[in-house]
Amino acid sequence: MGIGMEKKEGGMEKERRRFKRFDAYMSVKFNAPDDTETKGISLSKDLSRDGLKMNSNKNVKVGTLINLEIDIPDDPKPVRTTAKVIWSRPSEGRNQGYDQGVRFLMMDPVDKFRILDYAYNHWLETKVNDFVDPEQIPEGN
Repeated sequence: MGIGMEKKEGGMEKERRRFKRFDAYMSVKFNAPDDTETKGISLSKDLSRDGLKMNSNKNVKVGTLINLEIDIPDDPKPVRTTAKVIWSRPSEGRNQGYDQGVRFLMMDPVDKFRILDYAYNHWLETKVNDFVDPEQIPEGN
């Protein structure tokens, strides 16, 4: 079963996530105000309205509050917000550090729009080649 999935009757998997995830990579600087050791730079993964997944070289404790500075490509103004670590586990692959899922706590609605707008447009650009011309689909399928 994939991450964020749960098993249903008949072997089907049901998505537990509330919001769509976007693989729009952005540079994320992070630090924990209460722990000087918890800091670094990561790439965002699985961005949603609620938060994102990031990677660090330290297993950050669940519940840790962290400050984020997210750099949106081609946007000179970074987004600054606070987030809470919801989960942390070793990253798949050898010596890949730890992945953390963080939930945004305080984010300006305009900043949230800027991030989601970038992620959605990036998703559209990467998915546009996956779409089939509806005129080419035989009827009855």
